[in-house]
Amino acid sequence: MKFHLLRASACLLLIALMCVGCGKAKKPAGMPDLFPTTITVTLDGKGLEDATVTLIPGEKSSYIPSGVTDKSGKVEIKTSGQFKGAPAGDYKIIVSAPEQIDYGEAGPPPTDPDALEKWNRSVDPTKFKRFSPIEVKYTDPSQTPLTITIASGKNEQTFDLGAAVSDEVKYDDK
Repeated sequence: MKFHLLRASACLLLIALMCVGCGKAKKPAGMPDLFPTTITVTLDGKGLEDATVTLIPGEKSSYIPSGVTDKSGKVEIKTSGQFKGAPAGDYKIIVSAPEQIDYGEAGPPPTDPDALEKWNRSVDPTKFKRFSPIEVKYTDPSQTPLTITIASGKNEQTFDLGAAVSDEVKYDDK
């Protein structure tokens, strides 16, 4: 009886050890080494929350490091959305902050589901105006002044985007 219990325990232990690492994605073959990268983005001297920070590589790459800032404006960069860190190299940085929307005469969407459905059918979203709290240049890879060089080891940098603005965001109808 003791032998069967010991054998069952050994099997359970073996299964548990095999599962260590289960659920953790394996880095794809050919992906370069990644180095820990933390970026903090501030606006008006305070952390910019819920902003998407994307590193645009200087050379053609299929790996785009990015992340979303927390309440303090800090983001731990991940590559391909799941692997901590960024490959070594020079990057331009673009930042996309949550936009404010002016719904015009339609007013903001109602919270009641029935009223919301009616509202959705009656409004023309192309008439809404969107405003970014950051200068639009920070959202455009060809205009952004923000850059970072990722090197082996730990990489940390803070970027202050200055004062909050209310730049209208224009979308191309392509």
